[in-house]
Amino acid sequence: MEQQLRTLQLFSSGGAQFAVFAHEVMTIAEWRKPAVLPRAPASVLGVVSIQGRMLTVLDLSQLLELQRRSAGPSHILALLGDEQLALAIDAPSETIEIGAANTNSDIEAGPQANGKLIAGVIDYNGYDIKIINVKELFPSAIQGRERRRRRRF
Repeated sequence: MEQQLRTLQLFSSGGAQFAVFAHEVMTIAEWRKPAVLPRAPASVLGVVSIQGRMLTVLDLSQLLELQRRSAGPSHILALLGDEQLALAIDAPSETIEIGAANTNSDIEAGPQANGKLIAGVIDYNGYDIKIINVKELFPSAIQGRERRRRRRF
């Protein structure tokens, strides 16, 4: 029986190595300054238009409390999905394939300190690559903030 492979898009942010599953990536674009959103959490850099979609750009280094960048981000990793999110990243890297049948044994459980944002960690060429749980990005970004509610008159 042939083993199914899953593709990961690797990238760096805040001095650490990360990955998202390639089927969750719309594109990787050159950096452009997002339009700032008033009263947004520190992890929300603003919004940008990429391929005709307005995306909220998140700062992963803020979400995970990583070291600050000496230079600004160089790229935006635009994600697919209804939440219309993107990540400010230091540098895109290669794509790699891991076996779907062995995914659970290849990926170690994510650290509890980061809640559910880190789905797991793989060892690749001597580096620990943290796999981002894309479904947890938005809840992590607005954690501790109450969503605006419609006023009743």
